[in-house]
Amino acid sequence: MTGPAVVITAASLLLTGCLGFWVHTPAEIESIQSDQLVMKSDLEALSQAMAANETLLRGLQAQSGSRTSDLIERLSALAEELDMALMRLNSTSGPAATVQDTAAGPGAQLLFDEAYRQFQQGSFDIAARGFLELHDEYPASSLADDALYYMAICWEEDGSAHRAIEDLVALYYMYPGSEWAPGALFRAADIYDAHGARGERDRLFDLLLNRYPESDEAALVRELQQ
Repeated sequence: MTGPAVVITAASLLLTGCLGFWVHTPAEIESIQSDQLVMKSDLEALSQAMAANETLLRGLQAQSGSRTSDLIERLSALAEELDMALMRLNSTSGPAATVQDTAAGPGAQLLFDEAYRQFQQGSFDIAARGFLELHDEYPASSLADDALYYMAICWEEDGSAHRAIEDLVALYYMYPGSEWAPGALFRAADIYDAHGARGERDRLFDLLLNRYPESDEAALVRELQQ
């Protein structure tokens, strides 16, 4: 699953009411359902746009030193659309965070172990599919955030930096309490920086400093900004 698919998964959890945190009147429910339909449409359109723009970063990567401002601007605009869509979900339906179990469960553990073995052997495409399967089948597992993080690394190692960014940012939104969240934001920012998208890098650095000011990654950001 790429970032857009992960976002759709997060949205479905909210749209189906799986979190069960709020109770509303019939009128409120009707209003929320209307908002949710609009958001679902927005997210589906965003997912299609991201899929259509998969070639953007590939083109960016191929232009060693001669990257065009047009590609960078389009990539930045795509990231802003993702942020806006997720912010709408947060503001209307509560936090998008997935509540994780305290234990991994045998099924999730088996999938993770096999995917991680492939990861260690350098079979990044196979490993990514294994981590994807784990996240799809056990999104509330204690290993789900681990799977999303390692899946992003697989995409990065496999030359799909665009997908890596999507999954790293999705990890922050879906699992903000994860120990991987600060590192995910920093790694996504670093990928942007490597491709000349300094504005997007700084945006994620600011988010990291605001949300995780005591993290090691925040300390590193402050050092880089000196």
